[in-house]
Amino acid sequence: MDIYDIARLAGVSRKTVQRMLNGSASVAPATADKIRRVMEEHHYEPNAAARRLTSKTARTIGLFIVQDERNYSLYSDDLYYGVVIGALISQCASRGYKTLVSIEDVSRPEPILSLYKDKSIDAGIVVSWSDMQETVDRIAAAGFRIGVFDQNNVPHPAEGLVIPQLDNYESAYRAAAYLLDLGHTDIGVITGDMTIPCSPVRLQGFLDALGQRGIEAPASRIHYGRFREADGEAAVEEWVRTGTLPQAVFCSNDLMAYGVLRACKERGISIPGELSVIGFDDLLVSQYTHPPLTTMRVPRIGMASQLANRLIDQLEGREAEDTQERFTAELVVRESCKAGRSI
Repeated sequence: MDIYDIARLAGVSRKTVQRMLNGSASVAPATADKIRRVMEEHHYEPNAAARRLTSKTARTIGLFIVQDERNYSLYSDDLYYGVVIGALISQCASRGYKTLVSIEDVSRPEPILSLYKDKSIDAGIVVSWSDMQETVDRIAAAGFRIGVFDQNNVPHPAEGLVIPQLDNYESAYRAAAYLLDLGHTDIGVITGDMTIPCSPVRLQGFLDALGQRGIEAPASRIHYGRFREADGEAAVEEWVRTGTLPQAVFCSNDLMAYGVLRACKERGISIPGELSVIGFDDLLVSQYTHPPLTTMRVPRIGMASQLANRLIDQLEGREAEDTQERFTAELVVRESCKAGRSI
């Protein structure tokens, strides 16, 4: 039983059946009902690939989880992107689009391109920690639509590329301002990987907040990390070794803050009694650390929803707004910070 048989039994042309399957309004309701009855009576389920060939769209968004297999497995090791992936799938579904999830390696973009070429997807979204500039440029140059969740993935985005924007400067500024408002004047910072665009921006926001209060952070207060727990541990170890533990520390992500908490526990340093700690991201685990971590919550669900909506709006030819919402991390106060002590 194929589409030709359905057309013959329903007394219509093959093209009429194809138009009905594609949801065309040109097929009269009575004719569409007759075709459906024939399909139901003969338990006919149209082949998805065949439907794609006769349709302009697959109503499917590709979700590309792109990792660097030499360094990490994003889909199994990551604490940050789980909520992002869930939000993207949910938002696409709310707009009537399925999601095709594909785990790829950053060194092999060809499987991504093949999904576009065989019409399996209408557009794609990249979720990754890696530099995706070359891959995204290749997809765009081929005339396909692509969105990227993390602005760090594409340092030089082409015009029209959909990427939600997080204001890293303002978010870090607010984190530092919170510690300053608590009365802390001796504040350290643990940066992320300075080759990643957000890291120097967060550092500058932190330093400017201090500078506007007349406080200069010496080099000894800046510990350069790479977004790993071990970096937080190393910072505490260095400050303890040199007898220069600050009153408070801003960690450029929660993972490094976890390292600080662990190192302080091992050395009997009270948090927040002797050291106030603030993180950045608000991972799920942060509410369960000891003590629960005060942090800057990145609005990942809102960012993912905006990304999915804007990409689908492009697909459907909807007029996009001239400007898109710029996101700022929100302070979440828990128990890892307290009022500063006089020095």
